[in-house]
Amino acid sequence: MANIKDLGKVYESDVLIVGGGFSGLVTAIRAKQENPDADVLIVERCYAGYSGQSTKAGNGIVGHADFQKVEESTEWMVKNQTPYLNDQELLYDYLSTNTEAVEWLRDFCGVLISHNEDGSLKYWVHPESKLVGFGIELRAIERLRRKALEMDVRILNCVNIFEILTNNGQAVGAIGFDMDEMECHIFHAKAVAMATHGCQFKKLGREFMGYGTGVGAIYRAGGLIRNIEFSTQIEIVFKGTNVPVYGGYNLIFNQNGENISKKYAPNAPEISVPLLKGMVKEVREGRGPLYVDLREPDETLISIGWEGMTMGDGRLMPDKIEWENFVEGKSNKYTMEHSETPEITIDQRLQTEPIKVNHNFKTDVEALWAPGKMSYQGSAYFGWHRGDGVGNAAQTGLRAGKDMGQFTKTHEKLDIDFEQAKAYKEKIYAPLNRKNGHSPYEIFDKIETYGFGTEKLILKSEKSINEVLSDVEEMKKIVPILTADDAHMLAKCHEASDTLLNLEMLFRASLMRTESRGVFYPHYRDDYPETDNKNWLKWINIRQGKDGEMELFTEDIPMWRYPVRPEGYEIPEGHVEEYYVEK
Repeated sequence: MANIKDLGKVYESDVLIVGGGFSGLVTAIRAKQENPDADVLIVERCYAGYSGQSTKAGNGIVGHADFQKVEESTEWMVKNQTPYLNDQELLYDYLSTNTEAVEWLRDFCGVLISHNEDGSLKYWVHPESKLVGFGIELRAIERLRRKALEMDVRILNCVNIFEILTNNGQAVGAIGFDMDEMECHIFHAKAVAMATHGCQFKKLGREFMGYGTGVGAIYRAGGLIRNIEFSTQIEIVFKGTNVPVYGGYNLIFNQNGENISKKYAPNAPEISVPLLKGMVKEVREGRGPLYVDLREPDETLISIGWEGMTMGDGRLMPDKIEWENFVEGKSNKYTMEHSETPEITIDQRLQTEPIKVNHNFKTDVEALWAPGKMSYQGSAYFGWHRGDGVGNAAQTGLRAGKDMGQFTKTHEKLDIDFEQAKAYKEKIYAPLNRKNGHSPYEIFDKIETYGFGTEKLILKSEKSINEVLSDVEEMKKIVPILTADDAHMLAKCHEASDTLLNLEMLFRASLMRTESRGVFYPHYRDDYPETDNKNWLKWINIRQGKDGEMELFTEDIPMWRYPVRPEGYEIPEGHVEEYYVEK
């Protein structure tokens, strides 16, 4: 009789968490806190507690002060982030508990948070957004790792996971290989969390990287993809350093000395598509290069912290000052003098975070959760606030971990399907057995070229979208003949395949949505430049069909249940008012 151990090394646990970054560690700690008897295992492709996007990301975490009303911050985010695409029930719930997440990190995990002399949390007020920020130590993730180990959470490093194992539609584990010996590793669990990155496509000079392998695994396991068309992250950055121009969006000038911020997007505290279009227009018409004038900062630039940031405002922790001084010293030694009118450019990043989840960050697959970067957009939360990546990791991990801990108390572990595991193992190792194939870098290098033009990522049209989809079809022909000869290249083959999958989903959804909408993750169609609230108050979902092909379908956003609605909204046929009624 076939034995699963014949396929590789088998690990048993109650809770399996793939990804040992910030959200993965929070998920593990909270699951163990909820069910101390649960056996919790983290599997990380690098080193848990020292990898992931939030290791030293930013120096802040977002919350609420006592004087701030959650209703107001909810409305602000719905109207100003990606208008009306939020799950407003989740957003309100999330914002109601974000300060509690900060307190949990401080009180339960020992993370250092900015505080007053009496021990209360010390905050600084975010401009415009009706939220506050707290300072948080840069090495918070290392404290989470120590806390997890204190609670007997097991950690397995240097193992790469590429597929989720299922039994009758329920997640029962995962399969991959270790990066040293390429031995097959099989994981068997009651509850599984994919706390991996989304997909940040290969690009030059980036500090963060995700290849969408977790997204691909969830998609193939039966999970839904949502809102993936809103995946172009836009920044305006200094040319010399690629650092975002935080707070300087109203101070952009052309070579004629004209303030083009006021010309195209007056008084915008954040990036906007009209400003981006204006920047492109100015350069195309010969009035570039563009620059930001820092000699006379406005209120927004000052409030963001260009001037006068001190320990007293609650934002800077000692380790942040130490780090800033170190970087400043290096900069002064190896770079030219800083200009007060530095040149700027548009930085475009394809970044998918599209797993559809519920309010506990559980996917549509039973026993499978997706906390952290996996589900920024897919939760329809869409409330990502600049500077709150750590907050999202904490909140989503807390919700997923609690739910997983409760799940393990009431559910039995289902068996692994031997034939499925065998087929996945053959698929994972297939590139090692091919001769004279293709390199995964052929796919990465092609995708990277999209980052050097605005017509593919920002100012899309039916023509430019179809050009990308045509490229996708050509690149898909390479996937079955990708070749590897070691663990690194074997991983790259699967990363290239799932990066391409994410790219196809992104542009198929972009073709389907015939309108423009969004701010920080804008979906802009040059051929459909207006927001269409009559026809497009819908989420686009994607699933893998029974034939293995991609299926796209829409879902009405339940505005009849939500308080914040666009002007002129009419409840569609088949639904009735549910929010503004007497309870």
